[in-house]
Amino acid sequence: NLPERAAALAGEIAEKNPHLVGLQEVYNFTINGYNAAPPFRNYLTDLLDALEAHNAFYEEVAVVKNLDIEIEMSGFGTVRVIDRDVILARSDVAPTVTVVDPENLCSGDRQSLDGCHYFIVATADTPIGDIAFERSFMAVDALIGSLPVRFVNTHLEVRDVDPGNPLSPLIQAAQASELVGLLSYGGPLSTDSGPVVVVGDINSSPEHEVIDFGGSMQIFPPYKQLEWAGYIDTWTLRPGKSPGLTCCQEENLLNPESILSERVDVIFSSELPINAVKANIVGHDESDKTIPSGLWPSDHAGVVARMECIAP
Repeated sequence: NLPERAAALAGEIAEKNPHLVGLQEVYNFTINGYNAAPPFRNYLTDLLDALEAHNAFYEEVAVVKNLDIEIEMSGFGTVRVIDRDVILARSDVAPTVTVVDPENLCSGDRQSLDGCHYFIVATADTPIGDIAFERSFMAVDALIGSLPVRFVNTHLEVRDVDPGNPLSPLIQAAQASELVGLLSYGGPLSTDSGPVVVVGDINSSPEHEVIDFGGSMQIFPPYKQLEWAGYIDTWTLRPGKSPGLTCCQEENLLNPESILSERVDVIFSSELPINAVKANIVGHDESDKTIPSGLWPSDHAGVVARMECIAP
């Protein structure tokens, strides 16, 4: 019931009124080429419409496409599924936004609209053929007041994508290594003009330890890779000791009480803000559930951070 959930998600965004928003798993489901009743909805259109209904005006400023498949269903028609990650900018910020050219970030066969697919991805043999479950990143430059900000949005593979294979965490580790290489000093995603803010579902928490197979064989989790690269987890700068759990509710979103148990959705900054960070989790209280169906707005909670930095 995306329209109902979009209203709840829009309420979360409208209440916090962020300059920039990173979204993952922004689906577009169509039947015979058209959107229709749920589930055949365009998540992005529904969310932008719901934001406007809350008098919160945002624009899509960057998008990357991860999945685009068509399935012929006998007696039903053609179902098309598109999965995207998206960056939204508040209407007063949008005119200042420019996309960081993906040609400077990845090879042509890995480029996707305004972003890039990671080189290492998970694949699966399905009834409709082999499918690559692409994970991606993209970046924009924006002006927040007088402060230039580079805003990077990403979604990394789950840690145990193949639970029976102890080496499967290598996939997300390799994706994180690719991203960190681009973000590191002198890399094409680094900049001297202002902070770099990295947001996303990295499917890695502060509790994830290095996996040691003995000798020189180790797998380094994405969270630690970002920390070691000098990026600052803004959640750790907020007052108080809230665990900030963001994942995951039941897939049907109907669990009566929240069962969030991990913090895998993050906001990292390349610079230490000059004042204490105000950071919050949204969409995690029972009062956030949709009306009338009583659904959690998403299987993940959202993360919001407000930082005060000085322009160089």
